[in-house]
Amino acid sequence: MKRGSWWFFVILACVAGLSLSGMAFAEEIRVAIQSFAHEALKPFIEQFETQTGIKVILESMPSSGTDALTKLTTYYRAGQSPYDVVSDADEASPAFARAGWLEPLNDVLPPDFFDDFPPSMLESEKVWNWLDDKVYRVRHSFEFGYFFYRKDWFDEMGLLPPATWEEMVDIGKKFTAQGKIGVEDALSKPALLYVYVAYLTIQAGGNPFAFDEGFKTAVKFIHDMIYEYQVFPKEALNKNYDQINEDYMNDRVAMMRQWPYFYSVTRSNTEWYREGKAEIALPPRGPVSNASWAGGWGWEIPKFAKNKEGAKKFIQFILSKEIAPKLARANSWFMNPRYSVMAELGDEGLAKYMKWYSDNNVPAPRPYHPRVAEAQNIVDDVVSAYLIGQMTLEEAVEQGKKMMAELGE
Repeated sequence: MKRGSWWFFVILACVAGLSLSGMAFAEEIRVAIQSFAHEALKPFIEQFETQTGIKVILESMPSSGTDALTKLTTYYRAGQSPYDVVSDADEASPAFARAGWLEPLNDVLPPDFFDDFPPSMLESEKVWNWLDDKVYRVRHSFEFGYFFYRKDWFDEMGLLPPATWEEMVDIGKKFTAQGKIGVEDALSKPALLYVYVAYLTIQAGGNPFAFDEGFKTAVKFIHDMIYEYQVFPKEALNKNYDQINEDYMNDRVAMMRQWPYFYSVTRSNTEWYREGKAEIALPPRGPVSNASWAGGWGWEIPKFAKNKEGAKKFIQFILSKEIAPKLARANSWFMNPRYSVMAELGDEGLAKYMKWYSDNNVPAPRPYHPRVAEAQNIVDDVVSAYLIGQMTLEEAVEQGKKMMAELGE
């Protein structure tokens, strides 16, 4: 073969390969999700691309729900979207649905889709992701606070995990008498103080955005734990989650509500962790319940997506009973209490505790407000003022109600 002919066939093969590649991916979709989830998604995206011929381009999203809200609002308000599918937070989706910026998913999901959801998760989905019987988002992560405790210390002292707020205080006093922190959570602003206030308010039968009797009971309980019972450190008002995690793993804290990621944080600290150091119990019961509110991130399709049909195929694929459980195994951020997911994960790691909490009806819907990020800031501000002595409880309640009324819907 002549030298020129050899090069001709090489070029022809390259061109043919490019043509075939173009044919294989005649269309594409852009999927926006936090970068830490990209690696876990890649094998499933390859499977989707093979099945559909649709190329998926992964884009990064902010890890903060508030930052995601700000970023997406800029696009949607201009009537455009660089993304076809978005993983979005609770802070954004209700406002986006009410503004008409999201595509309904009713015709995308199979008729029996929500049969896979336990009552606690389905109730939360309806509150946050449905509007006028239309489904605008489906969560892939469903997170609630777990009650971590030092079982090794409890065993040494012959104690059982507290079943009520009162027992938590009594046990906390036993540990503070030894120079330890009885109970801790991060109470800094923005948002972290709200998380704990909402957690206790629900257990008291209230709504943090209503500044009702349940809210007053919860906020006074936090105040009393700090100042009267002295089982909760005042310094927590300036602490974030990394700081309270450090307190716990420096053997200073006996009991702590924390998000599920802390389970992995403790076990990855191999120099410190031993069985019993970070066990999970059911939350202590308040005046009404021992609920722990649940929220998360979920899939949605912007109204302004360029390839809606391709996006719908991706939603059908990634949320299916076949793929969702495998994705949850690949990355715990995709874990949720759907029956198919729990069946796949069984008693592995945190999954057994998620099932335990779900079986005991612990997860409760996240308190809803159509302008949730701004409403949370109001709760933060008035509760903080009360806890540092700038307001009485009654003044904080009245100020909160006034600011919430001005916020409106």
